[in-house]
Amino acid sequence: MLKKGILFLLLFVVLSISGQTRIKTMFYNTLNYDANTESQNRTIHLKMILEAVQPDLFMICELKNETASDYLYENAIVSNLSNFNKAPFNDSQSPATDLLQMVYYNTAKLILKSTKVIPTGIRDINRYTFTINTEDSATNPITLEVFVTHLKASTGSDNRLKRYNSILNFLDELDTLPSDSFVLFSGDFNFYTSNEDGFRVLTDRRNNIKIIDPIDRPANQFPNNSNVGDPFEFYSSSSNYFWRHSSFADIQTQSTRTSQLNGDGAGGGMDDRFDFILMSENFNTDTNLYYVKDSYKTIGNNGNCYNSFVSNTSCHGVYSQELRNALYEFSDHLPVVMSIETPKNTLSISKNYHPISFSSTNIVKNSITLALKETVNSIIIYNLLGQIVYQQKNNSRTELTIDTSTFSKGIYFLKTDSYTPLKFVKN
Repeated sequence: MLKKGILFLLLFVVLSISGQTRIKTMFYNTLNYDANTESQNRTIHLKMILEAVQPDLFMICELKNETASDYLYENAIVSNLSNFNKAPFNDSQSPATDLLQMVYYNTAKLILKSTKVIPTGIRDINRYTFTINTEDSATNPITLEVFVTHLKASTGSDNRLKRYNSILNFLDELDTLPSDSFVLFSGDFNFYTSNEDGFRVLTDRRNNIKIIDPIDRPANQFPNNSNVGDPFEFYSSSSNYFWRHSSFADIQTQSTRTSQLNGDGAGGGMDDRFDFILMSENFNTDTNLYYVKDSYKTIGNNGNCYNSFVSNTSCHGVYSQELRNALYEFSDHLPVVMSIETPKNTLSISKNYHPISFSSTNIVKNSITLALKETVNSIIIYNLLGQIVYQQKNNSRTELTIDTSTFSKGIYFLKTDSYTPLKFVKN
């Protein structure tokens, strides 16, 4: 009786959230991506990474120019991600004219309303204003403000000051927005620690819009000791006052390599947390658009590759060797992802039609059987962490049985092309 009650509760949860729309966001430093031969040769690895992650909003930095953006879009995105478009390209208004930002987005879920460049004394901050493509977006829009940047690199007080000043430019822009705005701020921030003034002012709770780290993983605060002088020079960068410490091995994003590859990028192994997606605090409190708990991940980081290269065979875990090989070859950074969700349906998804249906029930044990009304380009099954557990391309059969005997118990999402995911429960 208890078992039946649990199954009924799970089924009720699955059915009650069937109208939700999940948007997976992804930020990636694409390492001096150009339209030259070297970058073109790397693009096959990016295509594989995007195929594995399946983002809806893909945000990048270290793009050289518009030609490079177009090449990336046409060769890694169009043939790989359904319904994607690219934002208008904006030339730099800051001194770093060849370290640029860009976004690509799923038009089934997002409508780009406007773009803006926020110049700083170093590198631009790019702003993209979206509305969620919900059925009532014309009368009751949900607006999402997305900012992407690449703050000044390297250690030293001068570089810390440049990062701090760029953050002040960002906060000035936030002051122009309503305090209840939904904001995502992503980038290669190059912060070595949460003790940096730039990070502290960015996450100051007195700001007009409170920006937070979704996973809330600050480094230990510097001791209040005036005798040490500059704590950034006094304390070891590998101490737990910095994100370089081994206790942050599971969230570090750079470097994927222990030495340079083809003369480009950083070496030294995985020991820094430079790449972020931060969010406004209301993603944790609002019911119209909210952060999906535990969805923030560093793709490719199995938590056991501290000071090593990401494709090391000893760094095995959730992320496959094939994916980690591609990450190693493409960039010296790892991408970060997080998902947001609205209880509303997106406009482009029909409530009355789906090319796939469950032949019997969506509560399964050893296998699940699907009825297909038409040929589909892809069938992908994700677990609640957003990890792919099954994938198949170009299925033209009318019925398909998938072995689920090795799946852990829990809720799964079956995605087909651009249609809303189907949910099922592995018992």
